[in-house]
Amino acid sequence: QRQDRPTGMKCCRQVRRRLDLDLLPPGWSFEGKRILDFGCGSGRVLRHFLEEAKVAELHGCDIDAASVAWLEENLSPPLHVFRNEEEPGLPFPDDHFDLIWATSVFSVLTDTWSGWLCELHRVLRDDGLVIATFVGEGGSEFVAREPWDEDRIGMNVLAYGVSWDVGGPMVMHSPWWIREHWGRAFDIIELRPRTEWGEGVVLMRKRDISPAPEELE
Repeated sequence: QRQDRPTGMKCCRQVRRRLDLDLLPPGWSFEGKRILDFGCGSGRVLRHFLEEAKVAELHGCDIDAASVAWLEENLSPPLHVFRNEEEPGLPFPDDHFDLIWATSVFSVLTDTWSGWLCELHRVLRDDGLVIATFVGEGGSEFVAREPWDEDRIGMNVLAYGVSWDVGGPMVMHSPWWIREHWGRAFDIIELRPRTEWGEGVVLMRKRDISPAPEELE
């Protein structure tokens, strides 16, 4: 296993698959669904859902051209993959996906986080679900070199403006901040501050509103 860049902690992708399935509501089925892995990389999570791709339409996108090219060459079909830009915008109509997951994505988004949340909200169907990981108490000592302080953190950006070539920025979130700000676009169904690999994870359902980035901020 390689070291996971955003948190610096090793992560078993099969564990993430199990957690994703565990978070989904009872009776939820992949049959006939459209799913998007937002920030799929080279398929580090998506490749563990190839069996589900037999009954569902699985898409993945990432800003890294090399990762997308590898997926296109090796796992497409059954996966559908494309490269997205850093600024918000996806080539899909409104209400397109039933489920979106974003693994180690919002832990690196600084200026565009609210725009991307609004874009994911737009392409989700009514009552569509989002599973997103974040760096919180499980990464404080490693990332910020300081003890976790739930009340003080909120959304804390470290290494702002640092080039991706040398690691890029890191964003930490407190659960209360996620509930307050992400919760303006989504109902927070479940929030786990710390998983067995260190990151936190949140399950959210699309709210029946049309949010703007400044409203989330």
